[in-house]
Amino acid sequence: MYCVIQQVEIKKLPKGEPKRIETHETTWTMNGVNGSTYGYRYSDDCFDRQIRKAYRISIHESYREGGKVRKKQTVICTIGYYSIIDWGSWIGDYITGSRWEDKVEALGLPEEELTDMIYKKFQPIIDQVEAEFQQTEEYKAREEHRRILKEHQQRVDEFTEIYDTSRNEYDHCYDVYGKLRNPEQLKKVKADYKARQEYERRSQKQSRSYYENFYSNYNRSSSNSFGSAGGQRNEENKSTLKQFYRTLSKAYHPDSNPGKDTSEEMKLLNQIKIDWGL
Repeated sequence: MYCVIQQVEIKKLPKGEPKRIETHETTWTMNGVNGSTYGYRYSDDCFDRQIRKAYRISIHESYREGGKVRKKQTVICTIGYYSIIDWGSWIGDYITGSRWEDKVEALGLPEEELTDMIYKKFQPIIDQVEAEFQQTEEYKAREEHRRILKEHQQRVDEFTEIYDTSRNEYDHCYDVYGKLRNPEQLKKVKADYKARQEYERRSQKQSRSYYENFYSNYNRSSSNSFGSAGGQRNEENKSTLKQFYRTLSKAYHPDSNPGKDTSEEMKLLNQIKIDWGL
């Protein structure tokens, strides 16, 4: 068996890379309030591409039948020049009418051996195609687009982490190039974040105050709850308090409060557990 790669004419030339990434504003109205979201889109004008060939990959084998030498050809796939650029060079992605596994089984070769046989001839073609494309203005534009979108995603991630909010809020404030488009909306995002932080601070303070008062009252009455006679009733109380402890420890466990400090509450609950003998 041996691999044959033939150049064939292509029927349709794929569209080239768009020349620009453009800011796209979407306006909307909700409950009588107007707003805008700043997304992005690729420009309609694209790079012109030259007509190129496609590559038909097949496996040929010779065998004897009735004293005569016969030949058999198994077509693996056909890959266009620009398909290598746009979608990659794995032959399994271009097989039509069957699967790569079916081709391997039909030829009766180990998959690794068949792959090596094909790419021994196909890889130099791939390298040549990629090298040629890297010399074009289209390639430079594609790399620039990737850089723009990567930096955009980094800015979005930083924004959502800092203000503990959604990507939509970023899109209400900034465009894909990081330009501030809506200063008033950014002020609102910052104000909302500050208000949430203040609310959480007050809530934690109130929780600590409540449990500190509870613990203080508990210390004054605990000796009368468990240390004296009336054991049957006290054991029933202990069962109730155990359930009370479990509920609170789950509510204030660090795993249930990401980003919040509940160490004081857990410290208090653990001390109560010890004192109650739970």
